[in-house]
Amino acid sequence: MHTHKILPIEAMKRIRKIGAVAAIAIAIAGCNDALSITNPGAIQEGQLADPALVQLITNGVLGEFQYAYGQYAQWSAVLSDEAYTDHTNVDVRDFSEHKFGDLNTINSTEYEYVHRARQSADDAADRLKSLLGAAASSDLNVARVLAYGGYAYVLLGEGWCESPVNVSAPISSDSLLRLAIKHFDEAITVATAGSTGANVAAAQDLINMSHVGAARAALKLGDATLARTHASLVPTTYEKLAYYSTNSVRENNALNALTHASGASLAMYTRFQGLNDPRVPQPATTQLGLTGGSIYTPLTPYMYTGWVATGAAPRVDVSFDIKFATGLEAQYVLAETDGPTPATLNFVNARRAVGGQGVVALTGAALMTELADQRARDFYLTGQRLGDLRRYADAGNDMFPTGTYPLFNDSYGTAKCLIVPLSEKAGNPNY
Repeated sequence: MHTHKILPIEAMKRIRKIGAVAAIAIAIAGCNDALSITNPGAIQEGQLADPALVQLITNGVLGEFQYAYGQYAQWSAVLSDEAYTDHTNVDVRDFSEHKFGDLNTINSTEYEYVHRARQSADDAADRLKSLLGAAASSDLNVARVLAYGGYAYVLLGEGWCESPVNVSAPISSDSLLRLAIKHFDEAITVATAGSTGANVAAAQDLINMSHVGAARAALKLGDATLARTHASLVPTTYEKLAYYSTNSVRENNALNALTHASGASLAMYTRFQGLNDPRVPQPATTQLGLTGGSIYTPLTPYMYTGWVATGAAPRVDVSFDIKFATGLEAQYVLAETDGPTPATLNFVNARRAVGGQGVVALTGAALMTELADQRARDFYLTGQRLGDLRRYADAGNDMFPTGTYPLFNDSYGTAKCLIVPLSEKAGNPNY
């Protein structure tokens, strides 16, 4: 395990126990499948009101988000144009071909994972505020669960066509993103109030994380002014990671399981093949997928901690972490909201240099297209692409895969977002 991991083995064991108890103890609306969790462990519901468990409750939120995020990064790649699968499972195949219904298990489990992260964060925020009283207004644990909750709402807003929350009627993607911004704004307020003494660095980390998240949500909403306001406050070197390890399968980087040297099923979609860009490394040769297709499995991309700038790119290891909020993303927001200016051209050429590409002298729409291309390369397999493709499509530039699927002689369907599963529809009287 990396020495910089924030969640040691014993903490993660306790996290799983309290996370299971919390999932059962509270009414998890918008995530019915989470109610089926078994083996709650030794910690009982009543103990969740014990002030001694404040840190454990907080760590549980991080654990739920990191698992959900890894899964989302993987399967949102398949629903966008980053990846496809060569798999024997019918539900995986249907999902990968972008034609699935509300009984599809990939769609359903993604809904469960992200809603569990959202509900874990929302419940933790309520519990901590109750436990801490007036002190909650400046407590960094409160800011932390609010910030991670904000990111869970971002994933819902970017990935789902709509979604209920707490047995509500369906909430639109835009409204889910606005809820994310509300969480980030509150996290910034609390962290700013708690930025004193030994807490200054930790508070600033949460403030930066929240500014990146709010800028991301605002950009997806088309609110350039708000996006720029948040992005301009993020240091260019800032990085926030989702951590993974060898502790257990649940703590592994999810991409590892589908990209082994043998028995792999995740393939690079043609859009990202042949780039000769170290940020999107490609194997020298294909390998056999699960049904015998010849596929290029993704190697470790730029935003993963195992990435290398030169030499042979490694396969994704179970312990490779993922940068999910960065100053680089904030720079992209600033460049996009600025438009085709000389500063944007300089930024594009700086990113092209990282990818081993030469200098360009583009202007106007061509420059903005190149900016979007560099963004796709920098954030490959980080869960960004699906939300980007949806907003590009809304603006009249539909880049979702069409025509013949790379395998099976099937055709792509028209799905552009995940959907509410039947389990939620059946159990939600407001749907």
